[in-house]
Amino acid sequence: MAEINHLNSRYYIEGLLAVLIFGITPLFIKEVSANAYTIGLVRLVIGSSFLFVMAKPSKLKKLNKSEWKALVFIGLLFGVHWITYFISIKLATPSMGILAVSSFGLHMIYLNWIIKGQKPKAMDLFTVLLAVTGIFFIVPEFTLKNNLTAGILIGLVSGLLFAGLPFLQQKHQSISSFSRAFGQYAFALPVFLLFTHKTNWTLSTTDWWYLIILGTLCTVVAHTLWLRATTMLEPTTTSLIFYLGTPIAMTCSYFFLDEPMGTSKVIGAGLIISANVLGVISRSRKKLKSTSVK
Repeated sequence: MAEINHLNSRYYIEGLLAVLIFGITPLFIKEVSANAYTIGLVRLVIGSSFLFVMAKPSKLKKLNKSEWKALVFIGLLFGVHWITYFISIKLATPSMGILAVSSFGLHMIYLNWIIKGQKPKAMDLFTVLLAVTGIFFIVPEFTLKNNLTAGILIGLVSGLLFAGLPFLQQKHQSISSFSRAFGQYAFALPVFLLFTHKTNWTLSTTDWWYLIILGTLCTVVAHTLWLRATTMLEPTTTSLIFYLGTPIAMTCSYFFLDEPMGTSKVIGAGLIISANVLGVISRSRKKLKSTSVK
């Protein structure tokens, strides 16, 4: 039991470190002059190259056909999540982009229902209403002609895709974490290669430094740590950890990018974060009750 608690603490810390990096990642994405497609391609090339070595080619050769299919599906899902996330940040702001993606905790309510047959309770529905109210506060006007609104909506889609990844990672945890990380990056590449014609390579030296940081620290380190954490910890725990990324991103954007933080935006963000946290706590308590009954 002590060994299990030690392992859980280890993965909890890894999850916290990953979220800390996630919180500052939007700053680099917003600051670099490269567009979303260029950023994704560079990060995935760097990530898949590093993980190919770390996963060891000899071990990858031993994977069977069904395991390769799992890696392909994980990679494609991750690729679509990423491209929508980058577009969301570029259209909106770093804090609003990560805030929208943080909705993945709410999306997990419906995924739990579809995948595990766990019907949403009254508290689940209340958290959804609370989050929707928060969106009304931060969205300036409900028209796709407004970049902030469009960015938030695309971010919500990205959050839904992100919510599906932990379920897949846990289902295929028999595959080593490095192999799954390699597959996640390598098979996300085709998604971005479809948009090669939209990439821009007229970049400054500073831009390339930003891309290197995004590719190593924000991709290889952060996402590999997050993959390990979401595989070994309960979805409710990892959801709660992830919400810490929102205030980190908002604080960094305010101090380093001079992003205005009006009252309505702060209230809206607070409502959405509260909705997600309440949802996680509610599901956690229900799980504890069901475990104690057994």
